[in-house]
Amino acid sequence: MMNKFAIVVPCFNEENTVKSVAEELCMTYENSIITIVDDGSTDKSIDNLKNLNFENLNLIKSDKNYGKGHAMRAGLEFVKNKCEVVIFTDADHEVLISDIKKVIKMYEDPQVESVFGSRFLDIPYTTIKKMGFERYIANKLITFIANLRYKHSLSDSCTAVKSFKSELIDKLKLKSSGFDIEPEIIRGLSKNSIFIHEVPITYTPRSFKEGKKISFKDGIITIKELFK
Repeated sequence: MMNKFAIVVPCFNEENTVKSVAEELCMTYENSIITIVDDGSTDKSIDNLKNLNFENLNLIKSDKNYGKGHAMRAGLEFVKNKCEVVIFTDADHEVLISDIKKVIKMYEDPQVESVFGSRFLDIPYTTIKKMGFERYIANKLITFIANLRYKHSLSDSCTAVKSFKSELIDKLKLKSSGFDIEPEIIRGLSKNSIFIHEVPITYTPRSFKEGKKISFKDGIITIKELFK
């Protein structure tokens, strides 16, 4: 029997959060397939998951760190014939696990084919301040370019919470191994004439000291990807 939803979580060196993220996902979405894809972590991320005993939890481990895009594609390959909708989120607790319910609810409409969780639809000033104005402006700039390039009206193209129907997986023809998979997903959806819906999600940003991975260099790579 095919599950309605699968939630794929790419993970790299998130030993402080991945276990609690996995537990909350498995308990909150017990009828969904939860798949953690460890991208060659060098900390205790995978060890912290080994003793979890949930029937809906799947662990995939890469032999080395290939990049977030590679982990996401590995997750897609694993779930594509097991679900109707695939949802991505991160292993860092920056977004509320319970907010994924908003994404799921959107698919009650059979016409909906893709839903993103937006950090910026209802973001308070205090969160922007904690995020840092530079990072906020960079995210908005990338989103502006994505909208201009692919004729969308997104508020947050760089969100970790992306979802689409599994029948689209092969059609998207994803190849990126790094953070550039984010705009590649948007481009693939655009080329297939898929409208991307958005729902607001609660966002708690981390600093680089706290484990934030994406850098200024990744932002440049993302912008370059938008012009391909």
